[in-house]
Amino acid sequence: MTGAAPARLVFLGGVGEIGRNMAALELDGRILLLDVGLSFPHAEMPGIDLVLPDFEYVRENAGRLQAAVLTHGHEDHIGALPYLLRDVRLPVFGTPLTLALLEGKLEEHGVRDKADFRTATPGSGASVGPFTMRFLRVTHSIPDGMAVAVDSPAGTILHSGDFKLDQTPLDGRATDLHALAEEAQRGVHLLLSDSTNAEEAGYTASERTVGPVLNDIVARAPKRVVVACFSSHIHRIQQVINAARASERVVAFLGRSMHQSVAAARELGILTVPDADVVPIEDIDRLDPQRVVVICTGSQGEPLSALSLMAAREHKWVKLDEGDTVVLSSSLIPGNEPAIHRTVDGLYRTGADVFHLPAAPVHASGHAAAEELRLMLSLVRPRWFIPIHGERRQLAHHARLATEVGLPPDHVLIAEDGDRVEVGEEVRIVDRVPAGMTYVDGLGIGDVGEVVLRDRRKLSADGVVVVVVGIDAHRGQVVAGPDLVNRGFVYDGAAGDILEEARNRVMLSLQDSAQDQVTDRSVLQQNIRRILGKYFWEVTQRKPIVLPVIMEV
Repeated sequence: MTGAAPARLVFLGGVGEIGRNMAALELDGRILLLDVGLSFPHAEMPGIDLVLPDFEYVRENAGRLQAAVLTHGHEDHIGALPYLLRDVRLPVFGTPLTLALLEGKLEEHGVRDKADFRTATPGSGASVGPFTMRFLRVTHSIPDGMAVAVDSPAGTILHSGDFKLDQTPLDGRATDLHALAEEAQRGVHLLLSDSTNAEEAGYTASERTVGPVLNDIVARAPKRVVVACFSSHIHRIQQVINAARASERVVAFLGRSMHQSVAAARELGILTVPDADVVPIEDIDRLDPQRVVVICTGSQGEPLSALSLMAAREHKWVKLDEGDTVVLSSSLIPGNEPAIHRTVDGLYRTGADVFHLPAAPVHASGHAAAEELRLMLSLVRPRWFIPIHGERRQLAHHARLATEVGLPPDHVLIAEDGDRVEVGEEVRIVDRVPAGMTYVDGLGIGDVGEVVLRDRRKLSADGVVVVVVGIDAHRGQVVAGPDLVNRGFVYDGAAGDILEEARNRVMLSLQDSAQDQVTDRSVLQQNIRRILGKYFWEVTQRKPIVLPVIMEV
């Protein structure tokens, strides 16, 4: 294939950040999307529900889209696809569980007809347009994960997906080292590999290590047990079910996403639980607390999740009490720590026994630690390497691991969202494409930008002062007001003097403007903002948003 145009790889999310994993691989004028994920907002995004990749580049090239391939069913890899499918139609490749989880989301968004589902089977391959793909099984914290190898003129591009090298996975489906070795034999030109746990030394514990811990907690629990975990962590849910059955307890599932994931996994035979051992959450009060295990969502302290409502003693079905046991069986997603700690504190206040990391080994990560990443690099022996799926420090650690196992430093690239990489005989970053963030706020998608977020941050920090004044439309003289209303700035009762002085300053400013025969509303508003902004900073060291409302009479 010498002389063919080189492939290009455009990173639209997931490099330099956790989540929003998405890349576009270009070959012969066609585009293959590798994952289409979202991320969740952090504290500096008030009011935002979800964060999507910037689809501008994909929309501009919609006519060149060939297909999307999804490595596994986590939100940060599939969650943005329903929003993209509002604008395009696409064949979508994924394993059975990935497609089952995706189907519910697409139906919810009314775009199921826009996706042509194509089942990807690890150990086999598929061709679509100019893309020849091979799917390789990998172990992760959700079943049915896979890596994807794609042929290019320069050689194979191997995308690891999220993975760990668990030698004893619960379902017996270990990461296919043999298939990875075969790709190495064929020659991997560029490896893109998961960096999430690059800073963690050694090896990630096997999922099986969590089972005995859960068994012990459930067996010792004097009353009811509540276990919170990610709804997609089917293996963890299976281990909780096993622990419940070993102690002759029944299980109740709680949370919409939990019900959806469990139903999909049971249908595919990935999750096994007899119907007799499952009870509706509404019925648990009628049962002996010693016989019940509740499996719910909310391990990240989400405000309205089942676990947070329990911590606040406001859950409809589960009222925690002295002697109950709560297990948070998940890791802390960076940025969620304050919310999780608040929830844990609330759980302790109910009198329940609480088990969580790092105090109890109730979770095993789904991502490879440093030694596993070294092994992956040594096994695959790529000519070029780009670490993906991580914040900048994790990418940097992973890059260092690559040079330690023998890759030349100039063959290791650290990319950022928006970088376009040319994959020819040499791999190099050639330019950038738009790759900002698209915010979802309620039903609005992309209508909240940085300016609005900046105002929200300002409002949350310093509040707002509304100035209402009526003026004579012809002469500019004040006929009503000015009245000042503040929210979140100062307490009226304690700061009446400040607001009264502010009112006087506005009045003087308007009188000066009337003398100069200034009646332009925008000029008057600007004067009020300037005068009050300066005054409030002098007396309070705060900068509230000042909103002048001028009514012409």
